[in-house]
Amino acid sequence: MLLKTEADTVQLATSLAGLAQPGDAILLSGPLGAGKSVFARAFLRAFCADSTLEVPSPTYTLVQAYDAPVATVYHFDLWRLGSPDELDELGWMMPARA
Repeated sequence: MLLKTEADTVQLATSLAGLAQPGDAILLSGPLGAGKSVFARAFLRAFCADSTLEVPSPTYTLVQAYDAPVATVYHFDLWRLGSPDELDELGWMMPARA
C-alpha cells in the first residue's frame, strides 16, 4: 500500500489503532522520512484516546511506554542496533523460536 500524503498515513494509523489488541506488534521499517514517526504518533494518540499526547521519537532512549486504556504500549526505536543479538546486551530477552 502506497500512502501518498501525511494525512493518508495518519488515517491508516488511526484505523489500525481501532483494531489493535493487547499483545499485537506493529513493525515499521523504511528510510528516513518515510513516515514511521508520523504513523507511530497518530497510532499512539488514537490508541491512547488522547489527541494531544506528546509522542517524542525514542531514538536515544530506545523505548518509550504509554499507558492506554486497554494496555501499556511500548514504542521502540531500534535503528541504532546492528543485529537482534544486541537486544540481549541491553537486557531484553528475545522469545524462543518454535
